Amino acid sequence: MLQQLNPTAIDDSACDQRLATTRLKVRYDAVNEARTLELIKATVTNQSLWTTYGNANDMNFAERRHPYNQVRVATWLRAVYSKRQLFEVLVDFWHNHFNVKATSDTKISGTWPIYDRIMRTHALGNFRQFVTAMAQSVAMMYYLDNVSNKVSGGEGGNENFARELFELHTLGSDNYFKFYDDRTQIETLTYGNETFLAGYVDDDVYEASYALTGWTINTTTGNFEFNPSWHQAGGKRVLTNSFNEIIENKGNPQAEGDEVIRRVCNHPGTARSLCTKLVRRFVSDEPPADLVDQAVDVWMANRDAGDQIRRVLEVILLSDACKGTFGQKVKRPLEAIWAFLRATDANLPSDVTAVDGDGSKGGYWDSLFYNVDSSGHALFGWDTPTGHPDKAEYWANTNGVLKRWNLPYTASQSWGGNVGIDPVSQTPAGSCYQIVDYWLDRLVGFGVTSTVRVALANFLAQGFDPNLAPQPLPKSPDWNDPAAINDRIQALVQLIAATPEFNLR
Repeated sequence: MLQQLNPTAIDDSACDQRLATTRLKVRYDAVNEARTLELIKATVTNQSLWTTYGNANDMNFAERRHPYNQVRVATWLRAVYSKRQLFEVLVDFWHNHFNVKATSDTKISGTWPIYDRIMRTHALGNFRQFVTAMAQSVAMMYYLDNVSNKVSGGEGGNENFARELFELHTLGSDNYFKFYDDRTQIETLTYGNETFLAGYVDDDVYEASYALTGWTINTTTGNFEFNPSWHQAGGKRVLTNSFNEIIENKGNPQAEGDEVIRRVCNHPGTARSLCTKLVRRFVSDEPPADLVDQAVDVWMANRDAGDQIRRVLEVILLSDACKGTFGQKVKRPLEAIWAFLRATDANLPSDVTAVDGDGSKGGYWDSLFYNVDSSGHALFGWDTPTGHPDKAEYWANTNGVLKRWNLPYTASQSWGGNVGIDPVSQTPAGSCYQIVDYWLDRLVGFGVTSTVRVALANFLAQGFDPNLAPQPLPKSPDWNDPAAINDRIQALVQLIAATPEFNLR
């Protein structure tokens, strides 16, 4: 685990090679190309994506979404092939925490590699720096409208981003004093030698939105800029009852937004909200209170540390609660299909311009995305700022479970994704029970009930003794074909992916 907490020290060249060679099809009008994933290399400060895609209003819609689609392909490749597994899980976690629906605006989809780069740059770093980078990004600026937050705009400013900054990104709804209008009625709490208001009220959101007026995006470069003519002057009270702590910086009004971010990120309510969420992701839907407390202490002690998040994760991941966590979480559909593909050494597709001379074919990634999105777990596609739910109660329903059961089969079909899944060549000779045990070890890693094991072996045996190797069946000419045994082995592996044990983690 400690090795996974230092991802840059892990050789990931094999995954990098996949990223370099995999192609994604773009087809519209006279364009029919299978391109490499060059756009994922964009840095946080890269301007070419904005000038080429983000601000090109006359560009074909499919072309403007191409940067976003490249990140989706790269995310799949990393999920299935990267040896930096913990890091990829964290990037997914932060994308959900700072959720932006990538297709909600073409400026967002056109610059999506930059937002993804922010997640990758700060995933194990300092949370305050992370929030600042996210707040100044094209994606978040346009998704939550701070790009147009200016004095006398609407109700004196646009509070959409400020609202989610408090409610989702930092303190969380548990620290929202919804029915309080008078700040003086809010009790204080002490952490170490610091005193804080116990939570926030609507006025904190309004005042924070005023402090953030003028934070916008330069429409020529696509970079963050501060427009002083948009900024609302005067003092702002945020998370304080004291007039001695008014936020006002006449010499550098942009710094007022920085101070808002500092205050919300340094608050112990933020520490508890984020640590609870991290423990829920890695340990249990019902986070153990003592582990959350330990994580909060580390979070607060390292608020200025460059590796703050890494230190908190180390406490969580090395805890006894985490070591005994199996069965406390349900894999979400993307987690389930990615786990299946990793365990079966699957070969993800690479698009081509045409199949058998038909230029409309060869777009395997689009087919794969379409089928997996139907499970309800659309990558970068959650509609609201909350991000995908992270509790079993949302995902463990009949329709969702049926969709995930079908994914291993669907993904392997030419019309469903053309993923190369070949369990037959990997299956050792042996009895039906031995073959079942081999694949249970590969896919589950933990023991299944004897009832499940027997049922799987009997399926493979098809009426013969499961202590023997799979036998051809005399029921029809087709069953006498040796390929029928191979079909049963493939179906067996797909059945294991439908067991409760596989879908828990």
